[in-house]
Amino acid sequence: MSEYIIKQSALADFFKSLANGRRLLSPQGVGDKCKLEETAPEKVSLDFTNTHMSPKSLLFPQTERLMAFHNEHDKPNGYVFQSALDSGEPTVVFGIRPCDARGLSIANKVFQNDRFTDPYWKGKFDRTVFIGLACDAPLPQCFCAAMGGSPFGESGLDVLAFRQTDGLGFKALTDKGTELLKAAGATEADLAGEIKSLEAKAIESQGVKPNYQPIDNLDLMDLFKDPHWEATAENCLNCGVCTFFCPTCHCFDIQDENSERGGVRMRNWDTCMSWLFTVHGTGHNPRPTKTERVRQRFMHKLKYIPLKQDGVRGCTGCGRCVVMCPVNIDIRSVALKMAQTAPTPA
Repeated sequence: MSEYIIKQSALADFFKSLANGRRLLSPQGVGDKCKLEETAPEKVSLDFTNTHMSPKSLLFPQTERLMAFHNEHDKPNGYVFQSALDSGEPTVVFGIRPCDARGLSIANKVFQNDRFTDPYWKGKFDRTVFIGLACDAPLPQCFCAAMGGSPFGESGLDVLAFRQTDGLGFKALTDKGTELLKAAGATEADLAGEIKSLEAKAIESQGVKPNYQPIDNLDLMDLFKDPHWEATAENCLNCGVCTFFCPTCHCFDIQDENSERGGVRMRNWDTCMSWLFTVHGTGHNPRPTKTERVRQRFMHKLKYIPLKQDGVRGCTGCGRCVVMCPVNIDIRSVALKMAQTAPTPA
C-alpha cells in the first residue's frame, strides 16, 4: 500500500519533520503574488493557488555561476579555473503543483539523458524531494488534462498530497517519498478510490478537452509549412514573457564576465523569441523574422518535444503564458490551428 494520511492535528509535527536536516520550501504569499521560497515549518500554508513563476529556477536558476577563473602571473600556465559546483543542502519542496512537477520531469530529460548529464542540474535534482499538492480546484486558465496531464498528476513527484476534510492524504511515488512519509509518522490507509474520485471531479472542472491529438499524427513538414503561422505571429511582440514563465522552457546563453585579473562564467536564461538567440557569428540568422520565431516556439512545444520524448508534449497546461501574454496569444488556440492543418495530398 502506498497511501498514507496525516490528521490536521499532526500537520505541524509533519512539517517540522520535513524540515529536520533539510531546507524546506513551500508556496508563500509575497505581496499579491505567490512564490515558492524557504519556509519555517510553522509558516507552511495550504491556502494558495499557483505560484506566479514556475519552480524551474530551483534546478535551473535564471542566472547561474558555472566557474571562476583568475590570472596568476607567476604561474607558467596563466589562468587558474575553479568549478562553481557546490554540494548544497538537502531540500524538500512541499506544495509544488502537478503541472509544474511535470514540467521539471520534461526538462530533466534534457539536462539528464543517455548522451549528456548537466552536473549543475543533477546536483540540485538529486538532493531534492518533491511533494506535490493536487489541484482540487483548478484555475480558469488551467488546461493540464488537455495536454496529457492531470490536476492529480504524478510525473516528477516523490509524493502526491491532497486535501482531506481532516488533514492531508498522500500517495508515495518513489522510495525517497516513502521513507520521508514513514519518518514523519504518516499512517497507512487505502485511499486509491478517494484519489480517483477527486481527480475525476478536478478534471471535469476544466471543461471539455479540445482535441489536439491530430498534431501527433500530422506530418512535421505539413505543420511547418502551414500558412497560419504568419497570421499567428502578427500580434506577437517577441517579448519572451511566455518563455520566461514557462515551466519547460530551458534555453540558455553562456557568457564570461571578466577583468584583467580574472572573471566568472555565467549561464543565463535565453529565449527562442529573441532575434539574438539564433544569430550566427557571420551575421546570418536562420530565424530572421517573427514568423519563424513564433513557429519555433509552438512547434517545439507541440511537435518537436513529443517526437523526442515518446509523445509527451512540452506544454503542461499551467496557463501562465495565457495569462501573461500582453497581446493575448493563447497556446490553446494555436494548438487547435495546428490540429486543423490539412495534410499534403499524396
